[in-house]
Amino acid sequence: MNPTLDPLELAQGQALLPRLSDTLAQSLRGARLEYQVEGYISCAFEVPGIGKRTTSAGSAYEAIRLALIELACLTTPTLEYLALQMNETSSSKDLGKFDSVPSERFQSKTRQHTVGVTLPAELKVHLNLLAESENASFAEMSRRFAVFGFEDFIDRSLYASSTALFDLLNNELLKWQSSSSEQVMLRLDPGHAVRIRSAAKEYGKSVSELSVLCVAHGLEMQALLVSLEQRISNFKGAAIRPLLPKLDLPPFATPLLSSVLAGTVRAPKTLIRKLAGIFEAPESLLSTFFRRSFDYRLVPAFKAEDGKPELATNAVSWAVAVKSLGLSAEQTKTLLDLGI
Repeated sequence: MNPTLDPLELAQGQALLPRLSDTLAQSLRGARLEYQVEGYISCAFEVPGIGKRTTSAGSAYEAIRLALIELACLTTPTLEYLALQMNETSSSKDLGKFDSVPSERFQSKTRQHTVGVTLPAELKVHLNLLAESENASFAEMSRRFAVFGFEDFIDRSLYASSTALFDLLNNELLKWQSSSSEQVMLRLDPGHAVRIRSAAKEYGKSVSELSVLCVAHGLEMQALLVSLEQRISNFKGAAIRPLLPKLDLPPFATPLLSSVLAGTVRAPKTLIRKLAGIFEAPESLLSTFFRRSFDYRLVPAFKAEDGKPELATNAVSWAVAVKSLGLSAEQTKTLLDLGI
């Protein structure tokens, strides 16, 4: 058990789950909260007809909140479809036909929330140019950077003061300020719309104000991400060995560190902190880089003889990766202790 986490808080969070409404409890009744080696708490649950899902956060309540948001995103399209159909046939007593699964058109169309934001003209022009270069729409591009910036904002809020955080965001937006601005519509998925609205209320900002700050922050993070990728790419193969002493890692941890930099193994917080210092990047950005590296990794070709080949959908935990190396008991303990 991680000594920095409060067992009572975990127990209180577990006790909260059964008290949720019947609709949510159907999916979360069997949910479990568990400590992760990396210092997080995970909330694992199963959605009927969709499958198992897991959310992770620094506290039990935050993990449950993220689970609720994800559950809402997964179930909202279906519920909306049923509500729409029932409304259209309110005079009919036969509602049995709505027990069937919604059509593919309703399943594939994602509901979005619209937020009116005032963008500096230069920022809007830049987003339009990026959209054209990637053959994407302005709405898609602005949403991408708003979400990217917001997720990093949330990560930073865990360790940075709100004053310092908003000073940073305002300075980033200031780079785009000009004599003119334009009103545009920002379209967000339900989950992020709810979270941005909640965060705006928490910090005393309007949804529009926080959204435009996140767009500018997302662009800034993207530029830093490109620079970070170039620096990390210099440490591959034998070139990774000079990093080991800087991270206080023994030589037998070389393959483990290589996997961490590739995003296939989740690094513990202590290692993330040291890597952030070496690469001169925020911890949140480093974590984002590793997640993206995993998501966009090359998928090997399979030739399975028995059954279907399996492909990992999440990075391997530090503990599992350490134990898979087949090291001695002492060496294994040395590496596992880093994850506490």
